[in-house]
Amino acid sequence: MSGFMRKAALVVGAVALVAATAGAAAPLLAPGMAGAAGIAGVASAATLTAIGTYGGLAAGILTAISTATAPGMSSQGSQTSFTTNPQSGLPYAMGRTRMSGLRIYANTNTRPGYTKFNDLLWFGALLSIGGAIGGIEKFTADNEIVTFDSSGNAIGDYHDYQGQKIHLGGQQTSALALSLVGGSAPGWTTSHKLSGITHAMWCLRYNKQGEMYGAGAPEPAWIGNWVKVYDPRLDSTYPGGSGSCRALVESTYVWSDNPGLHALTWALGRWQNGKRTCGIGAPVANIRVAEFVECANVCEANGWKVGGVEWTTDSKWDTLKRILQAGGAIPTQTGAMVGCLVSTPRTAIATIESRHLLDSLSIAATKSRRDRFNSVIPRYVDEASDWSVISGTAITVSDYVTADKGQRTKEIDYPLVQVFSGQVAKQPGQLAAYDIVNSREAGPINFTTGPEWIGLKTGDVILLNVPEEGLVNQPVLITRRAPDPSTGKVSFSAQTETYAKHAYALGQSTTPPAPFSLTAPDLKPPAPAAANWAAAGTVTGEGLPAIVLTGNSEMPSADAVLIDYKLPADATWTRSAILSANEPVQHVIAPLQSETAYQVRVGYRVEQIDGDFTILAAVTTGVGIISDISGTIGQQQDQLAQLEQDTAAAQANIAAAQTQIAAIESSVSADFSQVNAALSTLNGEVDTAQSNIASLQSSTSSLNTAVTTLQGEASTAQANISSLQSQAAGIISDVDGLEAQIVAQGGQISTLQTTLSSQGAQISTLQTTVSNAVGDVATLKTQINAGGGNLLVNTDFGLDTSGWIFTTSGGNGSVGLRNAPDAQWYPPNENTIVIQQNNTTSTGYADWTQTIEVAASKWYDVSVYAASHRCQIQIYLMWLDSAGAAIGSAPSVGPFGDAGGGNTLASFPVRSFKVQAPTGAVRARLNLRKFGTNSGTTDSWAWFLRPQVAEVLADTATPVAYSPGSARSTISVQATALSSLTTTVSTLSTTVSMLISTEK
Repeated sequence: MSGFMRKAALVVGAVALVAATAGAAAPLLAPGMAGAAGIAGVASAATLTAIGTYGGLAAGILTAISTATAPGMSSQGSQTSFTTNPQSGLPYAMGRTRMSGLRIYANTNTRPGYTKFNDLLWFGALLSIGGAIGGIEKFTADNEIVTFDSSGNAIGDYHDYQGQKIHLGGQQTSALALSLVGGSAPGWTTSHKLSGITHAMWCLRYNKQGEMYGAGAPEPAWIGNWVKVYDPRLDSTYPGGSGSCRALVESTYVWSDNPGLHALTWALGRWQNGKRTCGIGAPVANIRVAEFVECANVCEANGWKVGGVEWTTDSKWDTLKRILQAGGAIPTQTGAMVGCLVSTPRTAIATIESRHLLDSLSIAATKSRRDRFNSVIPRYVDEASDWSVISGTAITVSDYVTADKGQRTKEIDYPLVQVFSGQVAKQPGQLAAYDIVNSREAGPINFTTGPEWIGLKTGDVILLNVPEEGLVNQPVLITRRAPDPSTGKVSFSAQTETYAKHAYALGQSTTPPAPFSLTAPDLKPPAPAAANWAAAGTVTGEGLPAIVLTGNSEMPSADAVLIDYKLPADATWTRSAILSANEPVQHVIAPLQSETAYQVRVGYRVEQIDGDFTILAAVTTGVGIISDISGTIGQQQDQLAQLEQDTAAAQANIAAAQTQIAAIESSVSADFSQVNAALSTLNGEVDTAQSNIASLQSSTSSLNTAVTTLQGEASTAQANISSLQSQAAGIISDVDGLEAQIVAQGGQISTLQTTLSSQGAQISTLQTTVSNAVGDVATLKTQINAGGGNLLVNTDFGLDTSGWIFTTSGGNGSVGLRNAPDAQWYPPNENTIVIQQNNTTSTGYADWTQTIEVAASKWYDVSVYAASHRCQIQIYLMWLDSAGAAIGSAPSVGPFGDAGGGNTLASFPVRSFKVQAPTGAVRARLNLRKFGTNSGTTDSWAWFLRPQVAEVLADTATPVAYSPGSARSTISVQATALSSLTTTVSTLSTTVSMLISTEK
């Protein structure tokens, strides 16, 4: 137990004993309580009787018993009753709420100079643990507001009859010291400090007329903004955060009534002097901070708040549940990590299909009748009902009542949801609507995957595409993940996620989402892949025409392969076979018509369901043996018929020949004598010819000799001619070579001339380009001198405010908008970012911010067109080092009062300043700030357009001309282009020099 708790325990112990021994003598005190009695004060019997008269004081409240109770209304203490309860634990007040306090001290005495009876009643009230609070809004006694001056004396009718002082929960150097009409609390010394605890000293003076406290001590109530919280969005060390708020450094915490921030702070625990006073106390590394930040953002968008009192004797986990319930969220535990899951639309980040599942999938398609309701009565705290819990109007979904054939109503407690006076019960209604639509989600859905999906976590939404189980691209929300290190498998539990439920629950749509139902799976097998099957014409071993089909089933669940065929002209198919799909298929369709085209189709069967077919390309069968024999016989018959015709013609020819032979024989016999005479004459002529031939042969011999001589001479002449021809051919070849060289040299000279001309033109062009680039550099230098361009992004807000962060401080209710309230408040072709505050709060502020990179010692010009109504605005630049910490002073301009605004650019004054970045600065954050609403007015507005941060020279005049976007990339591109052009000119100059040298 920490020091401050020990001191409080002593005080409580004394009070408890005083109550228990009312009317008894002081010596009856146990010896161990003597010190406590000395601290708290032990009064006389008369004093004890007076204490009983004023309220029946009981014992203290510092017992820290952690009992596990189901989430719902806490029964450990009461925030609306000023009681002494030793079993209630320590109160922990959040948001804006009422706290009547826990009595930790009570005593009576008399004011100086008054001796009749003890007319002063003193109370010590413990209001909340958890460190510093936001402040006390008001104090009431029996619902009558009482105010106090700086000395603690009441103002008005209760002056000198009621006094009070409050410690607001921070470190305490001295105990509360209250004096009323000269009297002070007996036994309460400066050592009774309660650091980190918000508490009050309250005194009542007896009024003998009885009109003040006729019914006894009044019921006190402190209405205030209670414990502060850690906000990562205001923490510069958190990604995306900006500010000095730091986890576990309670002095940097800020006040908020955001459920997500209170849940995160409860998970971190509340700490004083290095001791955890309440909360879970999980290390930051074991908390999914980003999930709580998401919850906080959703709560802000929906206007959801948390408020009320929790007690340390409740289960810490149940307390976390109640806090998150106010923000439409639930806590999660993934491994050793604490997180939360808020009700908000989510985008599916992956698709898991049948092929990814390792084991079977199970699904509860609907919740039980008890868990599936269609009407909710929300129970919440109502300020107008003296901060009591009331049952609100039932939220009923008539479509679900019809579907369920009757109304099924459930009463749900929202203990930390409050409705303030004058407000409608919007938050309880939205949370109740969420509970109704969430009760219609199906689940749990259990499935197992391989290790590739281990990155999914609780709260992620994925699509489950398992048609055979009735899930066709069904969005599901993961509620549990359990990896198995021994097998690498990852088991998941999920429930369906209906996107349309969010708009309905938030009142953005009047149509409730349809209840989930499974999609009937299409059990019909798909058509086989044509690439897996082939058909070809063939002949069987028996010589029959056939088609052979080969292939493999690509469908693992197929039981059989169906094979049909038909002639192209036929309307119906003929079933050839039904084969097993578990083995490769090679099927012969026979007998068929020889050399005939057929169509073949293939399909799959699963159980008794036939699927679609794939029709293969037409196939022509082979030539069968019967067709071959028929053709041969036909040829032989044709040959026999031709032989018979040829025989008849031959016989006719023989008869005619025989007739001619007979006629020739007759003619030869008659002319034979004439032939013999002719032969004799011929023999004589032959003898004469032989004689002549012998004479000619002698003459021919002489001629042959002469011819031989001439042939020798001709051969020699021919050799000489051949030699001369060879020499001539060589000369001609040399001439041709020279001619080719001349032609080639002429072509090269012409090419060189053309190249030189072309290169000269290129040099001229490049010189012009270089000249232009030099001009561009000069322009860039001018740009740098004039401002160097805008280093901010999205300065025209053309589509949205991406790149800009909107933050608030002080809880004045400001909101960030774009182009609001209408076109009368921004110029044509321009866009504005706006900060609007629809209340009279004059404290706090809100910023539009953007962080940029800077360089130390560089000069920067800051400017923006800005206007404001009924508030002040300021523009400043925060320098940040490499660790994100603020360094140096923050240069600024302003604050400025009401100025300008309208639908012309001229109606927006330009606010600007120039500043040099300090040593160590690597980034700067531009803040466009609006302060609270001016006193005496009901709302306020601020408009900003054309924001600019530009790097400039020391002597550049401010402001520089506005330009959108960043200038550094332009300078880099121009410098790169100039370098490239210079290199190109150098290369071309070298090439031309070489060509000119070669020409020479």
